[in-house]
Amino acid sequence: MVSSSLPTATIGEVEQPRYLQLAGLMRGEIDGGVLQVNDRLPGEREICKRFGVSRTTVRHALEELERMGYVRPDPTRGWFVTPFVEPNALLGFTDLADERGLDAASRVLTCLAREATLEEGDALGAPPGAEVLELERVRLLGGVPVGIQRAVAAAWLAPSLVAQDYAADSLYRAFRSDGVLPARADYDVRAGTIDTKRAKLLDVPTGASVLLIKATTWDEDGRRIEVSEGTFAGERYRFRASVAASPAPETGLR
Repeated sequence: MVSSSLPTATIGEVEQPRYLQLAGLMRGEIDGGVLQVNDRLPGEREICKRFGVSRTTVRHALEELERMGYVRPDPTRGWFVTPFVEPNALLGFTDLADERGLDAASRVLTCLAREATLEEGDALGAPPGAEVLELERVRLLGGVPVGIQRAVAAAWLAPSLVAQDYAADSLYRAFRSDGVLPARADYDVRAGTIDTKRAKLLDVPTGASVLLIKATTWDEDGRRIEVSEGTFAGERYRFRASVAASPAPETGLR
């Protein structure tokens, strides 16, 4: 669907570059729900006309929005509002959806409190006989399935985890309600293709491109509180990371 919802506005002569002003206006329309997930943006000429800017400004604004994860280009069809982007910050799926103004929900496949296996206990640093929550869900945005996620969480640290309705509730929020604050996560992300069983759950063709994501989450006390693995539809989900160069090593030369 092509959206005609962008407002008409004048980009002012202020200290901020014009392309950043334009990107900010367009981001506001996405965050506010005026531009919906998977909407196709108006063409560059139309944006130029509405905002009184050059095509170069429009292209720089679109590139900035792409960098921030709000839009994505299609080589032949134009620019589209991105369904979902895993940010360079530790936010749960529900928290991130709320930040983007999206309606998040889940279809629960497994929700079981049980004793940790030896492998899970080792991954989480659990004491012998510790209780964990096994939780597998199809994650939905606006009713559209974007991924399948299986998590094993440290229920011995946060007993209220086992009492939540995970069709709507957030695992991270349940942790926080027990005073366990997620603080850091390590991710392993790779590309793959989807098998028939999972393709049916995501309503995509067998063999479609997916992101396979494994994660371990720590709380602010350095305890491992969750390990998870997920399969996310490549057309509906993006992962973004920022990296920085390490300081150059000292050579001893002046």
